[in-house]
Amino acid sequence: MFKVLVACDTYPPQLNGAAVAAQRLAQGLADRGNRVAVVAPNMAFRDEEQVEPASPGMTVHRIKSFPAKPVHPQFRVPSWVRINAKLSRIFDRVEPDLVHLQNHFILGRGCLKQARKRGIPVIGTNHFLPDNLFEYFPKPLRPAFSGVMWNHWMRVYNRLDCVVAPSNTCLGVLRQVGLTAPARVISNGVDLARFSPAPAPAAICEKYGIRRDAPVFLTVGRLEKDKRVDLVMRAAASANKSHPFQTVVVGKGKAESEFREMAGQLAPSGEIIFTGFVPDEDLPGIYNSADVYVGAGAAELQGIAVMEAMASGLPVLAANSIALPELIEEGGNGFLFEPAVEDLAGKMRQMLACRERWPDMGRHSLAGIQRHEMPAVLEQIEALYREMAAARRGEPAAS
Repeated sequence: MFKVLVACDTYPPQLNGAAVAAQRLAQGLADRGNRVAVVAPNMAFRDEEQVEPASPGMTVHRIKSFPAKPVHPQFRVPSWVRINAKLSRIFDRVEPDLVHLQNHFILGRGCLKQARKRGIPVIGTNHFLPDNLFEYFPKPLRPAFSGVMWNHWMRVYNRLDCVVAPSNTCLGVLRQVGLTAPARVISNGVDLARFSPAPAPAAICEKYGIRRDAPVFLTVGRLEKDKRVDLVMRAAASANKSHPFQTVVVGKGKAESEFREMAGQLAPSGEIIFTGFVPDEDLPGIYNSADVYVGAGAAELQGIAVMEAMASGLPVLAANSIALPELIEEGGNGFLFEPAVEDLAGKMRQMLACRERWPDMGRHSLAGIQRHEMPAVLEQIEALYREMAAARRGEPAAS
């Protein structure tokens, strides 16, 4: 059993891949008997200590923060006033054996500083890619912004005892931009007990207006430009002319009103359905209400929603970009598409033309996702913790 401090600059109720992955990691470690404390921004301008509802043995130390609007609709910036003293008190109370960073910003950097003072091993999982923030900057400034952000990232992550990348592609990107610290690949993981194939639940279909008289293509995620929901909708409108189906868009975000307006113009008959925010308890049912998943994200270092869809036994259409191709067996569990309307529309038509193969493709998805199951991921994380603890004691690494 370890005492682990998980440091996050974004954490639920914020909705993004890094926040969700950090929470699932922390809860998974706590459920396995580890003592876990999380340091994360509060959603209000006050410091607060909370008990994680899903894991009563886990404490979340919330640091007062202020919103980053209008630059980012959800991100919170922790107040840096007396931040070192606050973090020092938290470290004194928690007495962690190990610190696990999830980000490199104010709280991640501050927790690294406290850990180094105490000689505590620090590892860090990378969820960062500047491309996810490009829409908030003018195009001419993006190359310079990317370089500055990567340099800022390296000043933190190159000082760690080990860096965890969720995919081989991610590790390759990190090495290319200058990562020199020890590193290994460990998936973010997916809960196969929670996400699994099941009949479409009638109550979920009724609640979110999903019809069962036509195939359902599903996409889940933040409604922001980097998720390329506009590409999915335009391709669906094109493919729908000859192959009627529904496109269900799940999530909320900065571009939601823009996307809804676009959907009204592209599909005035209602073939594109927006569910808005879907609570966690409804999410497995949403996947089970679909026939095909579409992952169009432009900057996925792994693709949590794609993995959840695979765990739900769905065929997948995924963008041929960054790490998504690692999850796709071309022609087995789905197809890759280039980020162009007609290419995706063509792959949608191709998928609709082989409906008799969907059960088999779903089985391929299930087979491919097994190595990402959460218990196996947590075992790998705990093995890394043991390795770091042994190194701190000066013991030889286990063979």
